[in-house]
Amino acid sequence: MWFGCVSGSPKQIGVAPVAIYPTAETLPANHLKFYLVFPEPMREGIFLNHCRLLDARGREVLEPFRETELWSADGRRLTLWLHPGRQKTGVNLNVEFGPVLREGDRYTLVIAGKWPTARGTLLGNDSVQSFIADAPDRTQPSLDHWQVMLPRARFRDPLLVRFDESLDWALLHSKLRVERIDSTPFAGAIKVGSGERTWTFTPDEPWRVGDYRLAVDVVMEDLAGNSLLRPFEVDLSKAPSVTRHIPPTRHIPFAVTR
Repeated sequence: MWFGCVSGSPKQIGVAPVAIYPTAETLPANHLKFYLVFPEPMREGIFLNHCRLLDARGREVLEPFRETELWSADGRRLTLWLHPGRQKTGVNLNVEFGPVLREGDRYTLVIAGKWPTARGTLLGNDSVQSFIADAPDRTQPSLDHWQVMLPRARFRDPLLVRFDESLDWALLHSKLRVERIDSTPFAGAIKVGSGERTWTFTPDEPWRVGDYRLAVDVVMEDLAGNSLLRPFEVDLSKAPSVTRHIPPTRHIPFAVTR
């Protein structure tokens, strides 16, 4: 009698699409990074084989990505960097190869469906995100341009914040929060809106009449890496400014009334 066994079952295909951030349809030509959020932990060390950046004619952009992998602890989120050496004006790679993105051109980021998860399952279909490169952004974000829509007391109405530009999707989840005026945290759920231009906070408990504040860490960045603390590009030919202490967090106070 003959017994046979199969060494491995066929890989299933079609887990779920990859979520790609930012979602804005227009990005600055000096845009720095994408966030890829996968439906489950992924196989690491092979991302360059499965990520492509195409121009308007469908041609691959030459070596657009930084080779360093930066995964979240759960293996489900990858920070995909456009090479900073090409995106920063005047440095060697920028001069030799030119920037990754050129103002006015359309591009498509493609995440291959053949990328295997940590358990060997393939993603399935390709995930794509198209965008147009706009003028480079070299201006730091300003809290003075944020609009805060106040909630009502005794309800769990969301607090809505509108920005004058798209901000970093991941940092909006971790570096912006609501506090009571005495610095104690106020718990709630965060949602980042389309184009990363709005931020909504829905509290776990109803608002009470009183004073609150938005706490914003100074590492908060726009899409070009300009933070509240400093611009991404610094002119090294100029004398450095006098070093001064900068608080790690800035605040926008607001009051909830009846």
